[in-house]
Amino acid sequence: MHNHLVSLVLLSGLFAACSASSADVSSPDGNLDFALSVADGKSVISIAYKGETLLLDSPVGIDFEDGFFGDDVRLKAVKRSTVVDEYDMPVGKTSHVRSVSNGAVATLADSQGRMVELHMRAFDDGVAYRYVIPSQEKMQRLAVRAERMELNLAGDPVAKAMVLPGFQCSHEALYKTASVSEYEDGLYMDMPVFVSFPTGRYMAVTEASVLDYAGMMMVSEGGRLTGKLSPRLDGSGLSVIGDLPHRSPWRVFLVSDRAGALLESNILTTLCDPCTETDLSWLKPGKSTWPWWCGYQTPEGMKKGSLNTVNYNWNRYYIDFCSDNGITYNSITGIVDENGREYPWYYNEGSSPGAPGEVDDTRYLCPGFEIVPICEYAEKKGVDMRVWVHWKSLDKDIEGSFRQFSEWGIKGMMIDFMDRDDAPMVDFYTDCAKMGAKYHMMCDFHGAFKPTGLQRTYPNVINYEGIYGQENMKWNAECDQVTYDVTLPYIRFFAGPADYTQGAMRNANRDNYRAVWDEAMSQGTRCHQLAMYVVFSSPLNMLCDAPTNYLNEKECTQFIAEVPEVWDETISLDGKVAEYSVIARRSGDTWYIGALGNWDERDIDIKCDFLPDGDYSVTVFQDGVNANKVARDYKKLTKDLCKCKKLHAHLASGGGYVAVITKK
Repeated sequence: MHNHLVSLVLLSGLFAACSASSADVSSPDGNLDFALSVADGKSVISIAYKGETLLLDSPVGIDFEDGFFGDDVRLKAVKRSTVVDEYDMPVGKTSHVRSVSNGAVATLADSQGRMVELHMRAFDDGVAYRYVIPSQEKMQRLAVRAERMELNLAGDPVAKAMVLPGFQCSHEALYKTASVSEYEDGLYMDMPVFVSFPTGRYMAVTEASVLDYAGMMMVSEGGRLTGKLSPRLDGSGLSVIGDLPHRSPWRVFLVSDRAGALLESNILTTLCDPCTETDLSWLKPGKSTWPWWCGYQTPEGMKKGSLNTVNYNWNRYYIDFCSDNGITYNSITGIVDENGREYPWYYNEGSSPGAPGEVDDTRYLCPGFEIVPICEYAEKKGVDMRVWVHWKSLDKDIEGSFRQFSEWGIKGMMIDFMDRDDAPMVDFYTDCAKMGAKYHMMCDFHGAFKPTGLQRTYPNVINYEGIYGQENMKWNAECDQVTYDVTLPYIRFFAGPADYTQGAMRNANRDNYRAVWDEAMSQGTRCHQLAMYVVFSSPLNMLCDAPTNYLNEKECTQFIAEVPEVWDETISLDGKVAEYSVIARRSGDTWYIGALGNWDERDIDIKCDFLPDGDYSVTVFQDGVNANKVARDYKKLTKDLCKCKKLHAHLASGGGYVAVITKK
C-alpha cells in the first residue's frame, strides 16, 4: 500500500494579530464556501453552495470542564493552505484516491487565555472542521463535557435519519423522514443524517476520524439538529478525558445537487490518518458463510455424536462448500450439540453466546470442543476461518485473545454487541484494530456504530454493521426492508462498508413475506439480492443462506462467488432516494452494474457512456416474467454491447438487476 505524504502549499502567512472577524475557505472548484465568523465573542459557522446558503450561522464551541469556549472568543490568527492527498485503498469502493482541498486553521482565544484551533477544509464535494486543542498553561488536561454544534439549516429541509432510543443501542433502525421542524424535540438520530433542500440541493452530516474521543449523535431541539457527544458511563458528567495536545473528530458536511454524488465521495477516508503498515499482503477481502442466519442447517447424519464430533463434521461440510465454490471464509458463530442447542464456542458460563457470564474467556474453548483440527482442515482446503465473539468476553484480554486466535489458525473475527460509541468504547475499537494489524487478523464490527474512515488507517477493519440488516428478516414481520434497501446507498453507504448479510435464496414479494427464524427469507426478488453485491459496499460479504440452498441455485451462487468485494472505481449512474439506485463499479477491466428498486415496478434505461471505447459482452441477471408473484424468478442472458448503447432494465416490484460487462 502506498500512502503519499500530504503536501501543504501555504497561501497566506500566520499573523500574530488578526484584525478580521472571520475565516473562510472555498472548494477548489469554487462552488462551496465555508466560513467561521466571530461576532460579540460568539463563534458560528456557515455553508453556501453555488451561491445558495444552506447552513445559516450556526453556533459552535466546546464545553470544557472549566467552562464553555465559544461565547467569549476572539480570532487571533488564520493560516491557509492547499492540501493534496494521494493514497491507495486496498479495501474500499475505489483503489486509488487523489484529493485536493483548501484548508484554514483559525486560532481562537478567550478571556481566560485558553486557546483552541479550528481546522477547516473545503473539498469539491463537502466541507469539514475539527478542533485541535494545543498544550497550554491555562489547561492541564482535556476534559470535555459537550460540544456545541447547532445546525441552523436553511428553508426547513427534509431530513432522513435513523432514530434511536439513546446513546446505548445497537445502531440499527429504519429511517424516519420529516422536515426538520416536524421532528419532535429530544429524538436521537444516528449519523449520517441526510438532508434534502427545497431547491434540489443535498447535504449529509456525519463525522470522520473518531479516535481517542466520543462519538456524536444528532438530537432534534427547537427546529434544529444539534450534535451531542456520547457521555462516559463513569458518572463524571464528561464525554472526553485525555492529554494535550488533542484532536476532535472531523465534523463533515457532504454537499451536492446530485444525491448519488455522496456515495462517490472519499472525504471520510481522506480526513483519516494514513496507514503506517508497510506490508499488507496478508489482507484478504472475501466472502463468508454465516450459518447462524439459516439455523445451522446441515445434511442428514451430521448431528450425531459428541460435541466435538458434531461440530467437526458440520464445519467440514461448510468448509467443503467454501472450497468447491471459491468462498474465502467459513464462520464459527457458535457450536451446536446433536439436539440442536447452541453454545458459545469459547468458555462462557452465560446462558447463551449473546449473554456472557461472570466467567468467560475467549482464550479458552468450550469444554469438549476443539478448534485446531477444524482450522487445519480448512487450511488444507484453501479456506480461512473466522469466529464470532462477544466484545465483553474479548475485552478481558484483547491482545491475549488475538494472539491465541492467531496460534489456532483463525484469520478474522466478528466482534459483536458493543452497542455504544462513548470514548472508552471508541478506544476498544482502536485496540482491536491495532491487535488485528499486529496478528494479521480481519475485524468485522457488529452491534457497531457507524464507520468514520478508520479503514484507511487500519485496512484490516474490513466491515461494520451499524445497519438494519437482513438478520432482521428472521424475526421482523412488519418492516419495509425493500424501501430501506434503496435508501441505504444515499445515506449509510457513503459513510463506509456495511455488513448487511445478503445472499438469501428464499425470496418473497410483499404479500408472501413472513418472518421465519430457522428458514429465513428475504423481501424482494432474487435479483434484488444479487444486485446488493454491487450496489452495497462490503469488503467482507456474507452468503447468509444454507449450502443446500446455494447448491440448488448454481447460476446465482457462481455470480455471488465471483463478484468482487473491493473495487477500483465507483460511479452512481442514476437513482432517487428511497425509490431506486443504479451503481456501476469497476474491477480491473470488468464493469458491474447493479440496480435496486422499491416496491414500485419501473423501467430504467442505463447509459453506458462511462465505458472506454471498444466492443463488450454483457451478462445480465434480470427479474423474470413471474417475479412480481414468484420473487425467486429471474432470467440470465448474454449479449453484445458498446458504449453508445443503453441497457434496458425492467425492475419488478422489490426488484433488482445486475450486468457484468467484459471486453471482448
